[in-house]
Amino acid sequence: YNTACWAAVIIGLLLTGCIVCAAALWSAGNKKEDALRLAEGYAVRTEALLDSLFHKTDVLESIVITGRGEISEEAYRDLAKSLADGEGIRAIQYLPGGAVLYCYPLEGNEAVIGNNVFDNPRRRDDALLAVDTREIALSGPYSLTQGGLGLVARNPIFLTDENGKESFWGFSVIILDLPEALNPLMLEELETEGYDYRLHVITETGEDMTIAGAEQIDEKRSLSYEVSVPNHTWVLSMAPKNGWVNPLVLVYLLLAGWIITALSALLVYQQQRRVSELQRFASIDELTGLYNRRYLGELLDKLCKGANAFAVFYMDLNHFKAVNDELGHAAGDAILKEASERMRSCAGGDNPTARIGGDEFVVFIYPCSSVAAIEQKIQKISERYLRKIEQEYPLSRSSLSFGGVKYNRTTSFLELYKRADQVL
Repeated sequence: YNTACWAAVIIGLLLTGCIVCAAALWSAGNKKEDALRLAEGYAVRTEALLDSLFHKTDVLESIVITGRGEISEEAYRDLAKSLADGEGIRAIQYLPGGAVLYCYPLEGNEAVIGNNVFDNPRRRDDALLAVDTREIALSGPYSLTQGGLGLVARNPIFLTDENGKESFWGFSVIILDLPEALNPLMLEELETEGYDYRLHVITETGEDMTIAGAEQIDEKRSLSYEVSVPNHTWVLSMAPKNGWVNPLVLVYLLLAGWIITALSALLVYQQQRRVSELQRFASIDELTGLYNRRYLGELLDKLCKGANAFAVFYMDLNHFKAVNDELGHAAGDAILKEASERMRSCAGGDNPTARIGGDEFVVFIYPCSSVAAIEQKIQKISERYLRKIEQEYPLSRSSLSFGGVKYNRTTSFLELYKRADQVL
């Protein structure tokens, strides 16, 4: 039983391990797909929000073109005030020729008046890029002159003269406070979804700068999604707080696997026991507990194919029919049981004893010693049997007849039966 049970346990544990690993991979894969979809959604929303903020400069551009490059400070202030109505907008600037002429709000930004972006090495390249591409170009995020972390979007403005020739006029600029300008995205909801997040960018100096979220997250467990902004690429990195696999799910699967394994081992044990019992019943005489005729045939087949000689003794209970007739079947059954026990005891545990008929028995002795020694053993069985029967059933007149033959390689199976019957 133990071998089959342990095999069931090992197979069950291996299957449990495979199922748990497959479930972990499946769960992690699904969660990563969900995280990527979530990151993609936030990336699209980020791009749309920044695009809407940057294109506030288009209104100022239109006014400048309409005024042929001229706008009064009062008109600029009124326009900028309406454009700056939004969260995270630090300032809106008017830069003819690249130098700051107007800035709204002016309070707190006085230091930037007169600064020329083409004279600033950190801003010059982005300004030239905007002029060359005629598209909005970003600078930053970086620490601003007036303090804080900001993002600068420069919209190049070109004027056309009466001859249809275009020339660069200057910039309309919007400056954003970060991460306040991103508040409408509600990135903090990622934390309620169970993720640590970090929106970051590699700056011109090679610094990995955090725009929003945690300063550091577990890069080994995180996945990243790119956010496209003008002339820059931001990265939204996300890492699950509790890992990509829910440990409770694995625990439940392990428990279920162990329970199923234990039940399987129990079923195998019971099945093996039933098979063993059936085999035993098929080989054992129900009344005496000795082997039956079926087992006798199988044993003879094995012994005749072996290399060692053996002896077969047939025994018959004399006058057994009279015992049943005179003393009853209960007494006959008792005598059969007693005879069986004596034969088995005297033959020894290694020498099988079988009941092959109503009152016929067979004892196998192997490996075979001398014939004289075997006859002494059978005589001992007879004496012990008769002594017991005479004491308990004095009227039975029961005795034993026995005959033995020795098998060797020259004796055939049928010849063995024939000689044993003759001797008996």
